[in-house]
Amino acid sequence: MELKDILWLSFTDLKEKKVRTALTIFMVVIGVASIVALVSLTAGISASIQKELSSLGPTSIILTSTRASGFSAIDTAELASLPNSSVVVPIVTGAASLASGNQNVSVTVVGVTTQGLQALLGGNVSLYQGAVFQDTIAPDTVLGHDVAFPSSAAGKQSFFVGQTATMQLGGRGGSKYTIPISGILQAYGSSIIPIDSAAIVSLPAAEALLHRTSFNEILVKASNTSSVTPLSTLISDIYGSNARVINTQQLAATAASIIGSISLLLIVIAGISLFVASIGIMNIMLMAVLEKTHEIGIMKSIGFKSRDVLTVFLFQALIIGMIGGIIGIFLGAAASYGLAAASSSGSSSSSAPQSSGSATFAGGPRGGGGGLGSSSSGPGGASSGGGLSFQPVLSMSTIIEAMLVAIIVSALAGIYPAWRASQMQPIDALRQL
Repeated sequence: MELKDILWLSFTDLKEKKVRTALTIFMVVIGVASIVALVSLTAGISASIQKELSSLGPTSIILTSTRASGFSAIDTAELASLPNSSVVVPIVTGAASLASGNQNVSVTVVGVTTQGLQALLGGNVSLYQGAVFQDTIAPDTVLGHDVAFPSSAAGKQSFFVGQTATMQLGGRGGSKYTIPISGILQAYGSSIIPIDSAAIVSLPAAEALLHRTSFNEILVKASNTSSVTPLSTLISDIYGSNARVINTQQLAATAASIIGSISLLLIVIAGISLFVASIGIMNIMLMAVLEKTHEIGIMKSIGFKSRDVLTVFLFQALIIGMIGGIIGIFLGAAASYGLAAASSSGSSSSSAPQSSGSATFAGGPRGGGGGLGSSSSGPGGASSGGGLSFQPVLSMSTIIEAMLVAIIVSALAGIYPAWRASQMQPIDALRQL
């Protein structure tokens, strides 16, 4: 029996029961689309996290103080003297809002030296406009890209180099300062350090603005990748419970482990959908066998062999799997990009306009603190940036694997009904009218 004859008989039988066939294909579509969307989304999230962690460099170690006194200059000197410690960057952070005209954006104030800023940005300070501040007490600020182009302004630039903005610390009723804008950074993407949603000033300026005499965070860079773990261990032994010590290698490994576990769980859930689809395929095939009993008897009486009958019904299951797999791949790809776009837009928050007076830079009460990566709302606005922006990673291997899964599941579901049809005796089958 030729292949074209097998395909014609298989398609003809499926076309006779269009609604039932379509519903069965739809079950396969749901399962395949779920697998494609979930795998590509988790791969995209993993790639985004790994990229952002790598921007700090594989030799980076981050210390976060757990004591009220924070870190001092003595701590930075001690860390710089440790074996295999090449760079030590003290950092001061705080929460504030930045206003200009009718725009009010919540920002993380980051105080760091110019050399420290280079270390934070992986050695490359890429400016969209302007220049980097000087290491003086002057409160010139370099704004993250999301601050200059806030979502509340539909992505239009609202803060410009050369103008001044009003920074308010400590929530409503807090101190306000006039801050000159010296530069705007290119977009760096989501990170454990909220660069895109930050107002970065010199270390002395941040200490004066926030009334700080200590540092929230310290970034330490090891001399090479093999020294990261020993240096992290040594720092942990020195500070004990007074500091949290995390290196980017640990963060990357932890992120990969968590994403892998979540991915496995989601794939299992999607697999349940395919299991349900396989039951549906088996059901439609068994119904087809019962409805075609008389035709099977005629086929076998005119010379069709058992393997020919088995092949015809097995091809019906394969056709359902192939059509469902193709549609599911396209639907899953579209769903993954749609969900990624929705997640990225949902992570951006709008800010409400707020008019505020201004004051020249001169001390003020202590500013609210916040560790790197934290976000808090200033007056009249929600936190900005901070969300994870990513693109799905839809590889050819994922497409091929999803297609193979659809075909294999459909074939396995169709084996028993096809075998049952092939084992019918012509005499008994012809009696069924």
